[in-house]
Amino acid sequence: MADIVVSGTVTHRHHAERGLLRLAVELEGDDRAAVVDEGIAVHNRVTEQATVLRRQGAATWWTARSVSVGLVTEPASPDGSRASSVRYRTRSTIEVRFQDFAALADWVGELAHVEGVSIDGIEWSLGHARRAEVEQDARLAAVADAVARASDYADALGLGSPVLQAVYEPGLRPGEGGSGGAGHLGFGSSRSLMAASMLDDGGSVVYDLHPADIEVTATISADFTA
Repeated sequence: MADIVVSGTVTHRHHAERGLLRLAVELEGDDRAAVVDEGIAVHNRVTEQATVLRRQGAATWWTARSVSVGLVTEPASPDGSRASSVRYRTRSTIEVRFQDFAALADWVGELAHVEGVSIDGIEWSLGHARRAEVEQDARLAAVADAVARASDYADALGLGSPVLQAVYEPGLRPGEGGSGGAGHLGFGSSRSLMAASMLDDGGSVVYDLHPADIEVTATISADFTA
């Protein structure tokens, strides 16, 4: 009888189902009240649009959970030609998760023209229900890969059918450190929104977004005897 220790791994790729758009509203000026008022106005205009998109079903949710207001000090120039000055800055962040990528591209095109709005990027993902399903599929496929590997080794050695003794997730094998977890989601997204542009039905120029597939990887190790 021989011990056979193998790993099983699989990577599945799936089309993105959600796009998380990250935005920031940032304004700066010499008049604190004017900067704050304009920041609030732009922020509320964006969140009102996000609310409409959610009600229409294009977005699944949105959040605005960060606001900062402060001073920006510009030092005097070394030659004394410019005195030090103080300016005021306000910044708020907004995140909107889309399931309608055409609506996402349209809105990005609109926001790109709004003074004070910066687009920090898009993170692509699967929907929550789909994510659980594909992670389960990956775990099952990783175990099947380990069984196939063990069978190949047993056949090559002229042994009988391998019998499973134990299965371990990464980091859970006795004597090994690290954290456990049968798999992880990798988001193949691009931070650049400028890959291409195209005309929509109304003749406006919009960003042509092509998210990378989502990679779902599961890895296990297993002990067999044969």
